[in-house]
Amino acid sequence: MSDEKNFKDLPAGKSISYQHLLFYLEQGREIEFVYKEKEYFISHSLEGRTVWNGQKRISEHFRDNDVSLLESTKIEGRTLADLLKQNEIKITAIF
Repeated sequence: MSDEKNFKDLPAGKSISYQHLLFYLEQGREIEFVYKEKEYFISHSLEGRTVWNGQKRISEHFRDNDVSLLESTKIEGRTLADLLKQNEIKITAIF
């Protein structure tokens, strides 16, 4: 990510752009977000990144490919990338 200076804030409670979320993922951050009043979590472990809804894993593990995670993981038939681009995800925490 070349535009690091534009992503200094931690936008809890707000929508963020696809590029903004990708920046945080590339930093190794973990993200909590809400979509349609349901909480989700993007974890980062030795197995790779995955998306959770509570205790239920809703994506495969992705190692070193955050774009694939966003482009492949679907919630209610829509990719995370699409939901981000349409500003339908609200960030609740960034770790």
